Amino acid sequence: MSTKLLNSLSLRRLLGQQRKPIDLYTASRAWSSSASFSDVHEKKNGMGVEADGDLADSWKDADFRGVYRAIICGSVGQVPVQKKLRNGHTVTVFTVGTGGMFDQRRLGAENLPMPAQWHRIAVHNEHLGTYAVRKLVKNAAVYVEGDIETRVYNDDINNLVKIVPEICVRFDGKIHLVQSGGTDVSKSLEELREGLF
Repeated sequence: MSTKLLNSLSLRRLLGQQRKPIDLYTASRAWSSSASFSDVHEKKNGMGVEADGDLADSWKDADFRGVYRAIICGSVGQVPVQKKLRNGHTVTVFTVGTGGMFDQRRLGAENLPMPAQWHRIAVHNEHLGTYAVRKLVKNAAVYVEGDIETRVYNDDINNLVKIVPEICVRFDGKIHLVQSGGTDVSKSLEELREGLF
């Protein structure tokens, strides 16, 4: 192919490429870019070093840990119970069930419900914990946003090490009562959205 044709093809590819912003946040610094991932891999900086090598070093220096966040909307299973720890802090623990929807993906299983997934919620924020104890009842629809953490402890009965994944709601977490446990389902979708945001 001629160089003119190659230049027009690469220009069309660059112009037709959709750019998505890339944002990285840490505790003290934030980076933002409007380059696409292919631009980062193709371009070189002024010294002839590939840009992704510099980008990888900057991530290493920034102590980038990733995002371990969970957003769950489901029904309350176990009602919230407050526990007092040895250090004096109060933790509120309850479970939320998600799923149980009808599975339309399998042949012959039009009306079979999918099994519910149960999530253990641990609220470390004292104000949100008292809100959960006062407002949440069994089968109430609830919106929970928190960090995914794994708790490791020694079981005194079996002398085994237990590993329990849970969603920890701390000071940056959220709990919203979407619908009470009663049978009133007359809320519209807009009213439910208002309660969430």
